[in-house]
Amino acid sequence: MKNLIAFILPGCILLACSGKDYFNQGKIAFDKKDYKNAIAYFDSALVENPENASAFATRGSARYNLHDYEGAMADYTKSIEYWPKNNDNENELASIYSDLADCYYNKELYDAAIENYTTSIDKNNNLAIAYAGRGDAYVLTTKPALAQADFEKAISIDPSLASAYFGLGYLKFEEKDYNAAIPHYNRAIELDPEDVKSYMDRGDSYYMLADYLKSIDDFTKAIELDPTFAKAYVFRGDAKDNLDRSQEALEDYNKALELDTNYDLAYFGRGAARKNLNDKKGACEDFKKAWDLGYAEAEAFTKDCQ
Repeated sequence: MKNLIAFILPGCILLACSGKDYFNQGKIAFDKKDYKNAIAYFDSALVENPENASAFATRGSARYNLHDYEGAMADYTKSIEYWPKNNDNENELASIYSDLADCYYNKELYDAAIENYTTSIDKNNNLAIAYAGRGDAYVLTTKPALAQADFEKAISIDPSLASAYFGLGYLKFEEKDYNAAIPHYNRAIELDPEDVKSYMDRGDSYYMLADYLKSIDDFTKAIELDPTFAKAYVFRGDAKDNLDRSQEALEDYNKALELDTNYDLAYFGRGAARKNLNDKKGACEDFKKAWDLGYAEAEAFTKDCQ
């Protein structure tokens, strides 16, 4: 979630000094997470002063929180255009460039994200979130060495930045160094105990180390945080099936398929559980469905069903 831009320029420089004070009303609505009304107030502020850089920036953050990334990008770009260009404002501009980069990242435009994170860092080389964001973008453009350097730099600036520890854990996981990944996920969870993806990836690390009980604990926590997360049920089902708890696994796969009726991995997992429960007909139906949905590994299992 985007926070309200911390740097607000003095009222009568950029704000229309009206009795209605739409900008301050927008800030109040934003702080209450009432983003739709915040946007409406900032709209009014911009009618009064079309070059209100702070209103563009904060409206951009409201739009970002509503997942309107294109609208947010337009607002951040306008804010940068109108923000006074002097050395006193470089840190403020750095934050806005970082927010703009986040939008590009969410639109899967990773090169543009990297470019804007880099501009942010050039303006303020102590902005940890910009390093962490650029690290994430480097991960997705297959530049692990650059990603690691950015995550480590982010942590050196802000040791409480959970996302940077998660990033380091992810890099170790991709290297198949699961034992090294787990301490990074541990730290990410300590700092942000409600981050589903950290539990999922730590659980997956335990799974790959055949520590199925610990993986089940993590996938269960992920489900507690997000009961609609079908993948967590599938992964927990896989771990249970490996412990010969196939009936329990079957229940997890069924739940995943309630949430996503075209989930190929859920059909494949349920097929494996049914096979372990000597339900050959049900297993074959599930393996075939998984294959039909594009899960290539299921093809070998369907051959036993001829």
